[in-house]
Amino acid sequence: MKFGGTSVADADRIRAAAEIVAAQRQRRPVVVVSALGGVTDLLLEAVAAARRGDVEGLDPILADLERRHRWALGGSLTDSARRHDLTLEITGAFEDLRQRLRSVRILGEGTPRAVDAILATGELLSSRIVAAAFREAGLPAEWLDPRQLVPTDERFGGAEPDVAELRERCKRLVLPAVERGTIPVVGGFVGASADGATTTLGRGGSDTSAVVIGSTLEVEEIQIWTDVDGLMSADPRLVPAARPVPRASFAEAAELAFYGAKVLHPDSLAPAVRLGIPVRVLNSARPAEAGTVIVDGDEPERRSPIVSVASRGGVRSLRVLGRRLRADPGFAAGVLGSLRARSVAPDLVVASEIGVHLVLGADVDAASLVGELRAFGEVELREGRAIVCVVGSRLEDGPAREVVLTAIAGFHPELVSCGSTGAGLAAVLPEARLADAVRGLHRRFFEDARAS
Repeated sequence: MKFGGTSVADADRIRAAAEIVAAQRQRRPVVVVSALGGVTDLLLEAVAAARRGDVEGLDPILADLERRHRWALGGSLTDSARRHDLTLEITGAFEDLRQRLRSVRILGEGTPRAVDAILATGELLSSRIVAAAFREAGLPAEWLDPRQLVPTDERFGGAEPDVAELRERCKRLVLPAVERGTIPVVGGFVGASADGATTTLGRGGSDTSAVVIGSTLEVEEIQIWTDVDGLMSADPRLVPAARPVPRASFAEAAELAFYGAKVLHPDSLAPAVRLGIPVRVLNSARPAEAGTVIVDGDEPERRSPIVSVASRGGVRSLRVLGRRLRADPGFAAGVLGSLRARSVAPDLVVASEIGVHLVLGADVDAASLVGELRAFGEVELREGRAIVCVVGSRLEDGPAREVVLTAIAGFHPELVSCGSTGAGLAAVLPEARLADAVRGLHRRFFEDARAS
């Protein structure tokens, strides 16, 4: 059972999480928690302020961080001894955090190793508070240090768990706790390298922690508790009629996560996919709702081949056209090699021997990249683009694909691509037309279909 930041944002949400766990105690749960909602972003702001030497900007961030954790602690615990012990731990953790940030400020930079140690503070503290709050609620919770449980490589900021070693540690640390009747509580996102350095698993890392630990334990089910009723048929901010998707395949869930749904990180599902372990997405504020279950394979009996219309704005389109306008076997490889050298992962690529069309995220230094790519030919950069993707497992061929392509064509896309999984048809268009496209496609495949 993984609880995201909004599900452990404060004392009220932590108590609600305890009730959810208590209701499933007979299933022998293992609990993974994220940092308190918004804490990781605040820690990133603190690192940025320290790099700038901005003491005046750093102090209020630290004060806010400490206040939020003390409020969560104070509202969750009434036992004076337990509260005293955890208060001392929080005080020590913030003294350590201030020392680390002071080092970053003095040096004017933070190494990836130092930044990981800082960012891990969120999950380390939240998991201690949650474990103590669970015990206060009468649950036999036992805190496990993720640095002792999750071994990783040394790719700080995006470390990969060592699954073979994790399996041995789960046998030694997690299974005995479960067999004793206790509920292990561990912070997600965090691990440690072979030499004991704290590492983080990158954005979506708490999902990765939950899925890799659950897969290693070969659990019955992995639950992701968040603040929505599951995967949705469209972004509710654009489509008020959007509704939860009851069931989705792993391929569909990965497409949804990649093209806009923020409930899951696409990379986190892989371990569960390999073992066919269902992943269920649930709303901690509405635990009675069924949520979405993500399962291995498609369901022939499902009426519609379409599960959702995913969308994401804030991207840019970049087209490179070779100078010779004829087949050049090294052209596409050279363009993609430039991206690889910069560690740029494009959202979409359509390539031939005379032209390459890329869709890039807003975080890419496009101006610098354009300058480099001019060595290969004419370059055109279009800002203010968006991606809309119709997601469904049966879009690889057949009549469903034809219907979707016809519907997408009505919104005059600049680029259309069928993903490698065959579970999505993505289109690029100006961001100004995104809302109309999402609403129109949702109406075509969900609202009109439901009415008929």
